[in-house]
Amino acid sequence: MNRLLKTFALAALLIAASPAPNPNAAAVDLTLTRAYGGYFKESGPSGGDWDQPVFSAQTTKLIKARRKHNGAELTGLSSCGWLCECQDWQAKKFAWKRTAIRATAPGKLEVTVKVNPSFGDFVTQRLVMVREGKRWAIDDLFSESAPIGIKAGMKKELTETPGSR
Repeated sequence: MNRLLKTFALAALLIAASPAPNPNAAAVDLTLTRAYGGYFKESGPSGGDWDQPVFSAQTTKLIKARRKHNGAELTGLSSCGWLCECQDWQAKKFAWKRTAIRATAPGKLEVTVKVNPSFGDFVTQRLVMVREGKRWAIDDLFSESAPIGIKAGMKKELTETPGSR
């Protein structure tokens, strides 16, 4: 009896210590599915990652300014897909998974995503997401390819003469 009571007490303690499911998870996953979904097709997402309708209004404004400023010039931010961390991928083996989600302020989340374009190990991305209306939008993305974030990278490019690198 004493052993059974200890087992139930331990189980209750483990359940109480488990993190509660995040109420924003389903809406965040919808945005992430839109963001990474194109990589499950051989042709990839329509346009570049920066053309996907998953970014916040503020980030979309920066993307448009960057495109206008740089024209057809390729830059460090153009060297690989922001979302897939790749230039090439295998649609049948592509994978992504959300591993963490944390509220950092009202209407703002930090989301950790692991991405594998299919040629090696998963790479870690940290996304800052903001609530815009009923959806969660990607406001910034930090990764091995964008260690200062895509927003800081775009702002830096806007101060440079296109093609000067």
